[in-house]
Amino acid sequence: MRIIAGDVGGTKTLLQFIDRGAVVAERRYESARYPTFDALLNEFLPFCEPPIDAACFAVAGPVLDQRAEITNVGWSIDARQLSAAFGIDAIALINDFFAVALGVPLLTPTERLSLNAGTRRPRDPIAILGAGTGLGEATLIWSAEQWNVIPSEGGHADFAPQDELQSRLFLALLAKYGHVSWERLVSGMGLVNIHNFLGGSVTDAAEVATLAASGDATALQTFSIFVDIYGAEAGNMGLRVLARGGVFLAGGIAAKNTKYFTDGRFMAAFLRKGRFRELLAEMPVDLIMNEKVGLLGAAEMARRIAAKG
Repeated sequence: MRIIAGDVGGTKTLLQFIDRGAVVAERRYESARYPTFDALLNEFLPFCEPPIDAACFAVAGPVLDQRAEITNVGWSIDARQLSAAFGIDAIALINDFFAVALGVPLLTPTERLSLNAGTRRPRDPIAILGAGTGLGEATLIWSAEQWNVIPSEGGHADFAPQDELQSRLFLALLAKYGHVSWERLVSGMGLVNIHNFLGGSVTDAAEVATLAASGDATALQTFSIFVDIYGAEAGNMGLRVLARGGVFLAGGIAAKNTKYFTDGRFMAAFLRKGRFRELLAEMPVDLIMNEKVGLLGAAEMARRIAAKG
């Protein structure tokens, strides 16, 4: 079986050619250098040995009727048009966080950092949250002898403050936005929102991380509040789906700032659920360290559609 897997974003695109389970070629491309996704894919194809049985591309944004718009670079991607143009019978487009979720069961123990060992039940539901540009959420359930993704827009559900300081933060953001979702706080913009509420004046999350690394008190407090809120929502999701198969944290913020998640603060917030603390303590919680987990998921979907013929 020969497949192509891709993680397609407005900044970069990562493509793999996989032959009989082995990654034969992998290339990273700067998306903005190409007028269309077709042009980029055409540059990658010489690294692939035909015939290609299937391809799957995980894209940053919604997928409607196997079409997607990558607004940052002005691309319109249509799976059927790609199939006709490149002679690949089976092509699928999936949302990038859907791909992350699909890749989670394929992670090896060395590709995840345990925050809570718990007691994993191998085929019970798995919850995935990922703070990055936004807040992605998804659930995995085992059915029909495979893991299947239940997508979600749970990141846009109502934020619930947990203490007086978070309540004041909520009121400040309510005045600014009119509605305060978890994503307004558990994301890159969330770090900015929290920092500026505390008196800072940053414009992006990287500035907060840089300031925190230098010992800046406001930035360090920002991360403390961020981790508290992230942990609370992760615990909420664990309860919603009874994630005895595990709770996984995806996204670059956690993976690049592990020290703020491994000092016990995240798990304290995760477990702060009153009578259900013991139930949550049984759930394994892991931080995903493999930044290519979405590519693993795209490859898994390509294998599935190739197997269907």
